[in-house]
Amino acid sequence: MSLTGSSLPDIHRHGHAPPVQLFDWYGAALLLGVTVYLWATLFTNVTTPFLLSNDQVFFWMDAQRLLHGERIYLDFFQFTPPGTDLVFLGAFELFGPRIWVTNLVVLVLGILLCSVCYRISRSIMDRSHAVLATSLFVVFFFGRLQTATHHWFSVLAVLSAVVVLMNDRTPTRILIAGALLGVATFFTQTRGPIAAVGIAAYMAWVGFRDNESWSRYLRSLCLLFAPLVLTWTALSGYYLATVGLQRIWFFQVAYLRQYQFTELWDSVTYLRRLFADVKTANGILFPLSFFLLPLVYALAFWSYWKESRGMPSIQRNRPLLLAIVGAALYVEVAYSPNGLRLFCIALPAIILLIWIVGRAGDRRRYAIGALWMGTILSAVYHVGSVHRIYSVIQHLPAGKVATTQTVGEKLAWIASHTQPGQFFFQTGWPGVYLPLGLRNPTLLEDLETPGETRLGYVDTSIQQLESRRVQYVLWSPRLELPRYPLGAFRDYLGNHYQRIWTFPDKDEIWERNETPNPVH
Repeated sequence: MSLTGSSLPDIHRHGHAPPVQLFDWYGAALLLGVTVYLWATLFTNVTTPFLLSNDQVFFWMDAQRLLHGERIYLDFFQFTPPGTDLVFLGAFELFGPRIWVTNLVVLVLGILLCSVCYRISRSIMDRSHAVLATSLFVVFFFGRLQTATHHWFSVLAVLSAVVVLMNDRTPTRILIAGALLGVATFFTQTRGPIAAVGIAAYMAWVGFRDNESWSRYLRSLCLLFAPLVLTWTALSGYYLATVGLQRIWFFQVAYLRQYQFTELWDSVTYLRRLFADVKTANGILFPLSFFLLPLVYALAFWSYWKESRGMPSIQRNRPLLLAIVGAALYVEVAYSPNGLRLFCIALPAIILLIWIVGRAGDRRRYAIGALWMGTILSAVYHVGSVHRIYSVIQHLPAGKVATTQTVGEKLAWIASHTQPGQFFFQTGWPGVYLPLGLRNPTLLEDLETPGETRLGYVDTSIQQLESRRVQYVLWSPRLELPRYPLGAFRDYLGNHYQRIWTFPDKDEIWERNETPNPVH
């Protein structure tokens, strides 16, 4: 495809894929539109970012702690690889720990994901359908979450590996793909290996179909898995040397198996987790994604089996590679489903869905038109609702921000009673540290982490609060539920602190007493 926007052969009429270049006129216009849309959902104007939430707040806090010289796995709790922490650390070191910096990271991540989405889509469908697939992704999935977590970074690395392997399986391309999967593993410990298994299955099938020798296949496996391991080892080298493999294995593997996922083997808990937020718009999409993603992959495999004979080898392999890798990612998260995980691995299914619809003959015009209409309406509604909800403007230590009425009231009260750099403990969702420049005084990121009581981390956190004479604790009453065995912490709070303020969302501020309260 030339940069002048000349017309291309139609893949449906001529039976071959168009040449793929990312920055054609359609691609350039698409990325410009993506940038404008994401900017409109991340910033209320040029100088004021929205104060976002979601899981990325944990990585913001971790990056803050790294800025203060604390050590991951030693001075603060973490059970994911350090990749995302280091991304935010690098951004903070370049521009400072400001809210607009975190939103910029989300913006750049979204643009990169959309670039990869468009690149893969263009390899199997015409450019108008590729634009639709990318638009669906950014509006219904990435744009709804607005969060830069390890899930997205690892998916970006995995799909970059897919891009590398789309056109050929030369030794060099396999090596590069393996290295990218090593990068993915540095963000999400399971994502690189499971994607590598999917790619290995793809190479096995293609090799069997094309009568390739087993020696070539085994050599390809070595070229794939060796750089994965070496890249992960190189990226993790500092932590292997300073923390040790045994401790890294405990937090990234053993801890997850023992404390994070044990309860999910109960089918009732599993379904309750899946349908937890079904009353919200996103909550409806979560279970729909859970059931629709495997259906899309099944249809893609069926279409490959039924229609791929007689097609050029490269063209028929591309959807197959995407479907196998996508199915592997789905298997990875299916044992522990939630909306974030499902949304983050849905991109291959989105591309394949548009690919399937685009092959539906004349009927595809109505489906494509309906999808475009839904995407445009949803984008307009989302931008309007974000600007309506985030209507309170505040000047905080981390910069000027737009936030909600409830959050704004809480931040204003805490800001008027604390100073940046002061120790402050938020027992629930750790959302106040970065906006107010406060420091978490404990090993734990919050008190909602599974297994913290059995591991003795709550007792350690109590000792840290005591030794640092922390003035304020933000207590969340939901932590009084039976599922949180925090009796020892609640007793400590009642004996050494007194409640001085209650916010509209029922969170409470407790201030330290210099003289401990009598024990009743």
